[in-house]
This record gives sequence, C-alpha cells and structure tokens, in this order.
Amino acid sequence: MQYQPRNDWLARARDKIRAAGPPTLPVTGDAIDDVRSRRVLDLATRIGERTLASGASANDVTVSILRVTDAYGLRPVSVDVTYTSINVSYHRGDDHEPLTMLRVVRKRVTDFTALQSLLELIDAISKGESLDSARERYATITHTPRPYRDLIVTLANGLLTIGVCMLMGAGLLIGAIAFVAAALVSVVQRLLGRWAVPSFFSQAAGGLVVTATAMGVTALAANDVWRFAEMRPSIIVSAGIVLMLSGMSVVGSAQDAIDGFYLTAAGRVFEVMILTMGIIAGILLGLSIGQRAGYAVLVTSAQQPFGTVAQQLIGVAIIATMYGIGNYAGFRTVLGCLAMGVVGWGAYLLALHVGLGQATASGFGALVGSFLSMLVARRLRLPALALTTACIVPLVPGSLVFRGLLEVVEAEGAATGMITGAATLVGAAGVGLALAAGTSLGAFMGRPVRDTLTRAVRLRRR
Repeated sequence: MQYQPRNDWLARARDKIRAAGPPTLPVTGDAIDDVRSRRVLDLATRIGERTLASGASANDVTVSILRVTDAYGLRPVSVDVTYTSINVSYHRGDDHEPLTMLRVVRKRVTDFTALQSLLELIDAISKGESLDSARERYATITHTPRPYRDLIVTLANGLLTIGVCMLMGAGLLIGAIAFVAAALVSVVQRLLGRWAVPSFFSQAAGGLVVTATAMGVTALAANDVWRFAEMRPSIIVSAGIVLMLSGMSVVGSAQDAIDGFYLTAAGRVFEVMILTMGIIAGILLGLSIGQRAGYAVLVTSAQQPFGTVAQQLIGVAIIATMYGIGNYAGFRTVLGCLAMGVVGWGAYLLALHVGLGQATASGFGALVGSFLSMLVARRLRLPALALTTACIVPLVPGSLVFRGLLEVVEAEGAATGMITGAATLVGAAGVGLALAAGTSLGAFMGRPVRDTLTRAVRLRRR
C-alpha cells in the first residue's frame, strides 16, 4: 500500500466537511442588451405591482417577478417588496452599472379575474412565450373592463348581508333592511373614493350608515310599528361590519408575517387596524346619537344565536359567493369561493361540537380552509387568495364587535360595564388573531404538500 502524505488526508477531510458551493448567489451576470433588459424589468415590475395591488402576499409577488426575469435570462435579480412600492434591480456584471426600476402601488383594488389572468401570463412566460407577446398580453389584461358593473357589485354586497342575516337566523324583513343598508354603504363609500376621501373616514361613514339604519328600526319598534318590535336591529350592524371587514388584507398580512416580510406585514396590519377603527368610530357616533334621541339598542350579554344548520350553510354559501362577485371573480372562482366557504364553516361547526371555544374553532376553520385552498388552487387554476379569503369571511366576528361597542356605550362611565365591553372586544380581537393564525398555518402546511403532489403528478405523466 502506497503511503500518502498527511496533508492529503487533511485536504480530503476538509473537502468532506465543506459545503459543495458558495453560500450566496453569484454577483456577476451575463450582459444582455440594455433595451431588452429594461423591457423585461418593466414588464416584471408592472406584473408585480398589479398582483400586490390585488392583495397577493409579498412572497407571491417576489416569486412572480423572479419567474419573469429568470425566463428571459436576467440573472441575478434582487427584488424588494414593501406595502407601497416594488424595487427590482438587475446586476449586469462588474463592467456595467446595475439596472434598477421602482414602481409605487398607489391604488388597491381587489380584482380576482385580473389576478388569475396575470398568473396565467406568468405561467405562459415560464413556458417560453416571447417578450413582445407577453407585453401585448399584459396590456390586454390591464385594459380589459372588469367583469361586473358597479350596480352588480352593489347588489352582491347587499346579498352578502342577507347571507349574514340568514346565518344568524333572522327573518326576511330584517334581511331586506340589511340589504338596503349595505347597498347604501357601497354607494357612499364608492362616492367618497371618487372624491379621494381617506379610507378611515369612508369606513366611518359606512359604520354610521348601518348604525343609523339599526336606530331607525329601533325607533319603529319603540312606536309599535307593524312587526319591527320582533326584530333584532343589532343584526343589521353585525352584517354591515362583516361586509366592511371582508375586503381587508388579513390573509396577505398573515402570509407576509410567516414568510418573513415583516415590514409589509406590519403595513398591512396597520391598515387593517386603521380601517377597523374607522368602522368603530362610525358605529360609536351612531350609537351616541341614537342614545341621545332615546332609541338605544338593548344590550344582551348572551352570544347572538345562529339559525339551524341548514340556514347556516345556506347563509355561508351566499356570503362566500357574493364575496367573490363583489371582488370581480370569474364563474369558476366564484364556485371555488362557495365550496371553500362551506368547508371552512363546516370545520368551524365541527370544532364547536367537540367543545372548542369560539376563537379556537374559528382558527381551526380558517386552517382547514386555507390548507385545502392551497391544494386545489393550482390544480384548478384558481387564485388561492380568493379561496382562502372567502373561507374566513363568514367567520368574521361582526356580532362580537358590535356587542362590545354596545356594552361600552351603555356603560355610561360605569366601571363594570366598561370592563364587560372591553372584555367582549378583546374576545373579538382574539377571534381575529385566531383567523390570521389559522390562515398562516394552513398556507404554511399546504405549500409543501401542494408542491409534492405536483411533482408526483408530473412524474406519473412522464
């Protein structure tokens, strides 16, 4: 046996211990034509801007941009996504200056049809679609009218509140009143949006509208007008709260937090807090006005009862369906929203049946819905954001929020009433946190399972 020097053994040992490659990406890239590079970056940043404005998480936006730049040969590319801007930089090597583009997200409109079209465009780019064709296709997407007129969206918002009323076992008359109130909220908020009124005041106006409607029903009941004495006017406000909270970016903020985009997650969470405070301000103003007028709503410490199981499932189906239509989802996406809404509520009822509390049961329903949404979205070519959000909208604690506010207003400075109201509001916040946590955990668990199933399908086809 030939003797080998000791240094050779040490070198072999170091080779076994050391990693196979460098710890970071290379900092040099292949030089590509300047005009083509700018066109690619422009397309990638525009796609990222539209997906972020539609409510997609920062991680999904980053992945979308990198898929586009990688498909056209731009490497390496760095992407920085915040809640209000996207910064994309392409390092072109040591002999060229980096090429950087910045786009600011000024207007946020959830449009699931446009989002799905963008996802399909990204898939086509990854499969080899030419740059010119991709840019033309993007221009077509941005200039395509939305699938529904404002009137249809207004009607969908009204029908969503009817679903909430059915979920809570309310009658047809109070559902009709809630429908009118929700339609009026949609019209008022759309008008304020055209006047560039800040969202806080727009939400406050919506809260004031639904509370004034409930005060009107209370006044009619106090004067023994027809069947109004048998109604629960608090349902009108609860349905309005669910409507105004349904468009918030709870899903996106939860995904950003778990993916490590803490700055974007903080921005989304702060926006949710500001919009929620606007609703609370409007409701408190309406309750104060009603109390001074002598038509205060009675406070009950008991939880608002739901309807029968059949009523609940029908109500949830209406809520999820109208949520999809109200956010410009296509027919297939609307059906997916309906299915995920029913699945999430079914999981919630199951958790309540085994003895879990409302917050825990809500989180479990969000977890099951989010997990299944991640699995079926790619298979059915639907936006996962639409399915996940539609699942948690029926679980929004609208009745808890309103009951807590009622208890605070009716307390009139009494310590016991203030503590009771604060405890109810904390319970509502706990349900909201449980929904966010369940959504995050479901997405976290669903992604690797989805990728594994996708690879298995591809291997089977090969």
